[in-house]
Amino acid sequence: MKYHATKLIILVAVASLLFVGYQCGSPEFTGAKVHIQQRNFKEAARLLEIEVQKNPQNEEAWFFLGGLKADQGDLTGMNKAFEAALKISPKHAGEIRAMRYNQWGQNLNAGVSYLERATSDSAHYFEKSIDSFHKAIAAWPDTSLTYRYLGFVYNNKGDYDNALVAFKKAWDMGKDLESIKRAGAIYLIKGDEHKGKFETSNALALKTLKNLEEAKRAGSKDKVKEFLGVPDETKKGPKNSTKEDWFYKAYQLTISFEGDKVLDRKFGQPAYKPAIDSTEHALAQVQYDKAVATLEIARSADARDNETLQRLLKGYVESNRIEPAVREFEKVVATDTTNAKTNRFILGVLYRTIGRYDEAIGQFKEATKMDPNDCEIMFDIAATYYNWGVDMIKTSDEKNEQSDAYKAKFQAALPYMEKVAECKKEDANIWETMGTIYARLGQQDKAMKAFDQADKIRKGMK
Repeated sequence: MKYHATKLIILVAVASLLFVGYQCGSPEFTGAKVHIQQRNFKEAARLLEIEVQKNPQNEEAWFFLGGLKADQGDLTGMNKAFEAALKISPKHAGEIRAMRYNQWGQNLNAGVSYLERATSDSAHYFEKSIDSFHKAIAAWPDTSLTYRYLGFVYNNKGDYDNALVAFKKAWDMGKDLESIKRAGAIYLIKGDEHKGKFETSNALALKTLKNLEEAKRAGSKDKVKEFLGVPDETKKGPKNSTKEDWFYKAYQLTISFEGDKVLDRKFGQPAYKPAIDSTEHALAQVQYDKAVATLEIARSADARDNETLQRLLKGYVESNRIEPAVREFEKVVATDTTNAKTNRFILGVLYRTIGRYDEAIGQFKEATKMDPNDCEIMFDIAATYYNWGVDMIKTSDEKNEQSDAYKAKFQAALPYMEKVAECKKEDANIWETMGTIYARLGQQDKAMKAFDQADKIRKGMK
């Protein structure tokens, strides 16, 4: 590459000297061309620096100087000289373009080579690669490809802020699709980092909330005690009765039992609210919002890219934008047959999340037509009917109404849950959920057997 640039300016210099007798050239310029011919490039460059100061309209001097700067690796000096030459005349525009392109290609290839060698154990290659790509940008600043590769280096190095700058530059310059996709992925990573910090700093409070939620679904004394610990107070029921109430003052919670099984849960006021620092959560949401905005651009540019779709789904869910996610997957289900089962399953989960239970079940059932033995989908059908029934109970309680309409949903869930129990025989949670369904339907004997099976599994018994 260096040989090519010097060879070019030598040829031009020799051609100029053929006509020196017919031209009026300064001693510096004439001497510079002689030194170029003799390959004394350092002295030639010195004389050309003097020449362009004395005669700034000497296009050929600027051209020669730019070529020598290129061979010295001074790309800033090369650009300055070439730009000065082009302002005067386009005479050497073709040669200038060729030299710049060669410098760009040389440094781009070096950057890629260093990137391929860079690992956590040889991190110095990251810096070499970054330096090479910056030189490529200096030589040919108008191509998005270099910025994409520069983004790759920063991304692999873990410098996400600089990676974003490079990727966004690549998109702005050339609508480089890979770059905007990578930018969206980085925003998700940054969101996950803040989310992780939020969960770490609030670990105890979040665990307590999770245990409380689990206790709301627990069906036995042992499970309640596992999640909430020993109650603050207990109250026995009537004589010769197995009824008992447990009180948890911190949660304003009363749980009623009959024997070992949960009968009812009541919450007092004020509702339990642990102290949680939401600073990192808010920062996470900012990054997830940026991820969604960026990935929506990528999705518009290539609607068939499933990887972008999955990332966009994560962004929607993490930023609690379920409705846009629903709309996106409704379009996907209608147009993409390649991943039909997965897409219908996801749409079903999204419908269930926003309480559109009937539509969720419809999507799950469509998915089972493609794979009738998929245990996970059968579980989700059962879970959707179950959640639907629980919501109906909650609505009745809030309205202070008595209704057993929920039983139809638990009854619909039952055959699917029984099939799931066949393919997940060792999953205690499945048996416990099935026991709860039986109990809601008044099938106490079956409920006890299911609860007993859950207990045996947890105790390591068959």
